[in-house]
Amino acid sequence: MKKKYIDYFFEFFEKNSIPKLFSGIHSSDNKRIENDTYDKDLVDNPNTIYSVFFIPDYLTPIFDSKNLVVKKVSQFFKGYAIFLDGFTSADAYIKHRFRSNAKGIRRRIKRLESCFDISYKTYYGAIKEEEYEFLMNSLEKMLIRRFEERNDTSQSLLRWEHYKKMYFSLINEKKASLFVVLAKGEPIVVSLNHLFEGRLFSSISSYDIDYSKFSLGSVEIYKKLDWLIENNYASYEMGMGDLSYKREWCNHIYNFEHQIIYPKKSLIGFIKGNLEYLKVKSKEYIFKKAYLPYKKYKAKKKEKNIINTQEYKALSIEELKYTAEYPSVDYRTKEFLFLRRMVFDFLYTSIDHIDNVSVVRNSENNEEYLILGKAKMQKVILSK
Repeated sequence: MKKKYIDYFFEFFEKNSIPKLFSGIHSSDNKRIENDTYDKDLVDNPNTIYSVFFIPDYLTPIFDSKNLVVKKVSQFFKGYAIFLDGFTSADAYIKHRFRSNAKGIRRRIKRLESCFDISYKTYYGAIKEEEYEFLMNSLEKMLIRRFEERNDTSQSLLRWEHYKKMYFSLINEKKASLFVVLAKGEPIVVSLNHLFEGRLFSSISSYDIDYSKFSLGSVEIYKKLDWLIENNYASYEMGMGDLSYKREWCNHIYNFEHQIIYPKKSLIGFIKGNLEYLKVKSKEYIFKKAYLPYKKYKAKKKEKNIINTQEYKALSIEELKYTAEYPSVDYRTKEFLFLRRMVFDFLYTSIDHIDNVSVVRNSENNEEYLILGKAKMQKVILSK
């Protein structure tokens, strides 16, 4: 008797489909999602053992179990989602979720928009190939820089050509969206998302790390929530992975379930189905015991591996009183690109606009630079 493994979460959110074994899905908001590809014969004449994993607790599969046995195992890893029912805007959601701290999120967005010429765009249902290529290349560069700085490996980059080919048609077919934050037309956040049955799954996102002070992750989530609510979506799904920003933003932390389904009237099915059940139970037990030590080890390794591209000391920001004739430098050129993050950090603190900023170099000490704004200035000294 054959055995079939099904990643339920992947099928639903990334393949935009429901496994043929199930006639539909019952969601926690008491709505039923019908399965157009349901194959009744798989239930009426069962001859397969199914091992179906990563079933979110709010998307319960529906099927006729009269000829089937179902054994369930709670999985160790948690999932994270934002349920949008009852919220009229992103602002309404953050007021509910963050209460007094909601002002901090709005302040981050306002500060970004005060310092740069910011625009937002969501591609859904139509994107030109040239524009798509440009944005995907931008996302790739962001991922490379971000993971190089962390001295880590991006799983998305390992399959980048596959994703690049896949998402173009998905966006044009309204099965995916591409959200972008732009500063004077240059992408600083790019996010790819799957869309299915009124739910969004945030798949691959990254940002320009030179803007790190501006909390671009929060800006991205806030703006995507506004788009989802405006377009009557039910939820914003962040998937598994215990990360602080997910715990901060999500109003539904849920459990996953692993279901082993096998024919009732088959001895081989009974034996193999129960062996699979014991294997799954053992695996989940090992995860439970090993996860915390592994998480601590990984956190230490991550902290150790972080690479500082250019260390520097930034003196206090003070009133502009620059009179010396130091040579100006262009921090946007390749030679002085290392200054870019320092300039943006200065903007964040001084709340100045990028058009007002210039950089000069101390002609007597090549390791010292002055960042000059409209009313304030800051000296930065590079570490040797």
